[in-house]
Amino acid sequence: MINHILVATDGSDKAREAVTMAANLAKALGTRLTILHVILHGLRAEEASHLAEAEHLVRRVSVVAIPRFERVPGSMSELFRASQGDIGQMVSVLGDRIADDAAQYARSIGANNVETRVEPGDYAETILAVAEELGADMIVVGSRGLGRLKGMLVGSVSQKIIQHAPCSVTVVR
Repeated sequence: MINHILVATDGSDKAREAVTMAANLAKALGTRLTILHVILHGLRAEEASHLAEAEHLVRRVSVVAIPRFERVPGSMSELFRASQGDIGQMVSVLGDRIADDAAQYARSIGANNVETRVEPGDYAETILAVAEELGADMIVVGSRGLGRLKGMLVGSVSQKIIQHAPCSVTVVR
């Protein structure tokens, strides 16, 4: 029986599909849903600019992170440059926004018992640790679509989760 679903999101389109699936399952089964966003330690500005593919987050994040900013940045890269080196704060605010937006979306689908978490760490290890801590019965993640060679060399987050999860895993393709 599934009582608690954990879904990981990074704000990408594939992650939104994972949230959709998890929210629909949570609604149908009447289960708890926890939405997790993992912030990678030591994230560089270039990597952070790819954190969320949805540029609409720029306006919402810049209002919180840079309240006295006179002109709203037009892209993630511009937003990170405007943060004047405080990438940690910017990534934290962005992570909160990604998780909150996903929770709002899950509730709009009909999932009633939705919580959010934003945690630092390695993606796969943190997702697995949170699943174990919560006693999750299912983890839902999106696939990243790594190339065949790159996937064999470094492995993907979803592959690591499948191999080590203490519960069922659904990978949305």
